[in-house]
Amino acid sequence: MGIAILANDRVRVRMVGEMRPEDGFPILTFSDTTTVHLNGEEVYVFTVPPAHTDGDSFIHFRGADVLHLGDVFRTNNFPYIDIARGGTLRGTLEALGMAIGMSGPDTLIIPGHGALSRREDVIEFRDMTIVVAERVEMLVREGATIEEVLAAGTTADYEDKWGDPERFLRGVYVEVGGQ
Repeated sequence: MGIAILANDRVRVRMVGEMRPEDGFPILTFSDTTTVHLNGEEVYVFTVPPAHTDGDSFIHFRGADVLHLGDVFRTNNFPYIDIARGGTLRGTLEALGMAIGMSGPDTLIIPGHGALSRREDVIEFRDMTIVVAERVEMLVREGATIEEVLAAGTTADYEDKWGDPERFLRGVYVEVGGQ
């Protein structure tokens, strides 16, 4: 059997629909939450609103006070909102808010990409996401095209830390009503 993969129901449905190799399919799925008791640790797994994709889940190792946020949180690039796979800006912000609400100052946060983090890093990431989304929304209300948004420098003050913003800006542009 190999390694048992646990995932949200939507992940397995999507993988089957995409005709991926079956040996990589989750064999254990859940709809909202599940708890695994492993080596004396209670591991709480739960779905979050559609954020990076519509199949995102967080994993909380309760005793160790460790929270894994998957691709909803990254420390080395802008959010990746995979619209084609059901991801949303709104869900990203809600999921980040959930992580902030359930973590404390000593909680270790495991990102989907990047360095081990703390709650304040998630707050910084969430706040940056809000600021950039508000900037893009303002430009969209003024009638800006995606090319104008990309050229407007809406992320200039964040690019040293989070890199190339194009994929993020394109996703935000669509979600806030850009045509």
